[in-house]
Amino acid sequence: MTSTAVTDAGEGTGGIRAVSRAWRVLRAFTPDRMSLGPADIVRETGLPRTTVLRLVDTLAAEGLLETGADGQIRVGTALIAFAAFADAAWTVPEASLARMRALAAETGETVSLYVREGHQRVVVGQAPSPNTLRHAVQQGDQLPMNVGSAAYVLLSLEPPAEREALVTGIVAESGGDPQALRDGIAHAAAAGWSVSHGQREAGNSGLAVPVPHIGDRRPARTVVLALGGPTVRFTDEKIPEFVHAVRRCAEDIARIGLPPALY
Repeated sequence: MTSTAVTDAGEGTGGIRAVSRAWRVLRAFTPDRMSLGPADIVRETGLPRTTVLRLVDTLAAEGLLETGADGQIRVGTALIAFAAFADAAWTVPEASLARMRALAAETGETVSLYVREGHQRVVVGQAPSPNTLRHAVQQGDQLPMNVGSAAYVLLSLEPPAEREALVTGIVAESGGDPQALRDGIAHAAAAGWSVSHGQREAGNSGLAVPVPHIGDRRPARTVVLALGGPTVRFTDEKIPEFVHAVRRCAEDIARIGLPPALY
């Protein structure tokens, strides 16, 4: 079981620590861990047991968690409404998803849409590769920004004056080589796309381009479209074809539309 314990996001940034800690408790639950004991939550969050018990009581009073007769803690019914709202806000329009599926079929690789959330990048939409051997990430996954083509392109779209502060924060949080991150961002900014091999996971490659702004309906965040798959299929001969295909798809998606929460 992988720990999700992190430093309180609210500390030192003007945030409210209790809210940050409550969120950490909720994030201890996953589709694979829907029932946890207090000791499990303590281990997953790194919070003191007394703090966990107080937070569980508070969250249960709001219907976000519930404690069964067996002492196990489970997600509560109030989350149903949040899930429905999140689905409506973040679902990729069907026509855009169909275009992503077409790109996956054309290239044979997994197609993903990413946005930046602080020092993480989040998968907001995906069309899986038709191949058995394929890149494995899921919608909603949060990935580090210290390596990878999608991270480089996302950061290249930020104002130049803000990039160094982002690099410093990302490396402090996730580790890595700050100069390598700067170089990746610079290349993505100059080329308008990025490819990386084996940086986040050995044997996997990624290629990313920005989703452009077309017309008057501009998204509130920068978005990138990326391919991911086994490095053996990302050959030097294939890269130009991939760049062309992904750019065409990104332009189509910009015209068709992104998840409503991005506008």
